[in-house]
Formats: sequence, structure tokens, C-alpha cells
Amino acid sequence: MNISQIRYFLAVVETGSFTKAAERVNVSQPTLSAGIKRLEEDLGAVLLDRGGRGALLTPAGARFLPRARVLMSEWTAARRELRLPKPARQRLRLGHMLGLPPRGLSGLLGGFMAAHPDVAIETLEAPAPTLRRRLELGRIDAALTLLDGGQSDQQSLALLRQRYRLALPLQHPLAHRASVKLNELHDQAFVIRPQAEVMPASEKLFNSNGVRPRIVGRAESDAALLALVEAGLGLAVLPSWLLDGARERVANLPLAELRVSHSIGLAWRGEASATLQLLLNYAEGYSWDKPGPVIGH
Repeated sequence: MNISQIRYFLAVVETGSFTKAAERVNVSQPTLSAGIKRLEEDLGAVLLDRGGRGALLTPAGARFLPRARVLMSEWTAARRELRLPKPARQRLRLGHMLGLPPRGLSGLLGGFMAAHPDVAIETLEAPAPTLRRRLELGRIDAALTLLDGGQSDQQSLALLRQRYRLALPLQHPLAHRASVKLNELHDQAFVIRPQAEVMPASEKLFNSNGVRPRIVGRAESDAALLALVEAGLGLAVLPSWLLDGARERVANLPLAELRVSHSIGLAWRGEASATLQLLLNYAEGYSWDKPGPVIGH
């Protein structure tokens, strides 16, 4: 049984004639007759009485008629649905700052994508000032970035607090102390990330106290700084989350005078779109301490 045979049958019922039915469905009468004969064979019942008074429904044909109409209706609806253009996926352009906990970021994005497969995310990693400019120009919809200042014309949702500690090579003379004072860092070898969010506050603190560390290395990422510290090149001020995962490779100590922490979260301009609101709702319930599913796992 195929849909053409159903169409032939319904055409005969509606016109009352094999000849008129063939004209309606644009096939020859022998083709139409053969199709209906094959339908009757497949169903095991005669559907039409081919007497001299025209084509009339048999009792079996009358029982089959409503089912045939349903089958034809479903076929028509299926074709119409499949021919419609697929709805465009919702797009969300998200910027995120350098130095975020990678597993936390991956868990946030992976969990959101799993919960909302109809949203296509485009990401950009960049320093906080670059993200702020792109927000102002409308080139991204939201940014996962610092929320400390500069948000007067933006909306924001705080998600985590980033704190900092002093990282030291395991063999450093200060490594096994419980804490260290700022003046003990004078002339110590340091490695830095010039664009790091903590740099302005740490430079101001060191300069105001007359402490002059020796800068012996620069890097583009906190992970690279950590590797330089582990190699014994120098000390660094790094986020606590990064040092927590490297306790066996580098020492870390609190620096009492450095009371810097940064609020990190989502920032956007104007009213949040429906797509962005989905991310805000998900991010608000997300735990950075216990990351969710990781992208690709």
C-alpha cells in the first residue's frame, strides 16, 4: 500500500467514476484501476463495486474510507511541515575575560548548552577592557568579566569572587612560612602578567610601600605564570582557585597587605533579550565550586 493508491481511492469515491478520478489525479485510467486493485489486494477486501451505476463503496470500502482520509490528511500535514523553513537557532554572543577558572567556565557553558540546545553560543576571550568596549559597540550580547566599577550604564549579575595569593617555588626560602610581609618581597624575583586584573592594585601597594621587586619574566596567561613559578623563575600573585589545584607543585601564602578581590559575573547593556535571560537564569543557579558537565565529556 502506498499514498498514491490512497489518493486514487479517494478520487474515485469523490467523483463516483474511475474515468473522472483518473483525470483528477492526472494518470491514465488503467494506471488508476491497477493501483486500486493493488490496494484491495494488500487490504484483502474489495473496496469498490464496479457495477454499471458507477463506482460505489462496498461495506468494506465504507469502513476503510475514514481511515483513508486520515492517512491522506497526515501525509499532507507531514509534507507541509517538512517543507517549512526550519526555525533559526537563537544566537548568543558571549565574551569572557582571561584568567577564569577553566573547569568552571567549561561547566557553565557545557551545562547551559545541554539545557538549551536551540541556542547557538559564539564566544570571545579577551581582557576585561576589550570586553567592555565590545559591549558598548554592541558586538557581544554579554560579557563574563569584572564587575568592579565601570558598570554604571550596564546591567550585571555577580557570580563569583576572585581572591589572590602569593605563589612561590617550592624551594624558595619563604615557601614554608605561614605568611609573608610585603617588605620581605623587596628585590625578590617576580613574574607578571601585565594585563592581569590584580596588577593595578598590586603595583600601587608595592610602590606606596617602597617595595621594588625584580621583574624577570612576563606571560600572557595565569597558567603560564604558574609554570614559571613552578620552574623556579620567580614569585607571582595569582588567583586562589589556580593555586588550590597546584599545591603539590608550588607553595602559596597569604599576603596580608594585599586585600584585593574582584567580583566576576555577567554584564550586559540595556534590557536582556529572551536568549540572554536563559543564560542569566542558568548562571544564577550554577555552582563554580562544584562545576557541572564539561564541554566534550
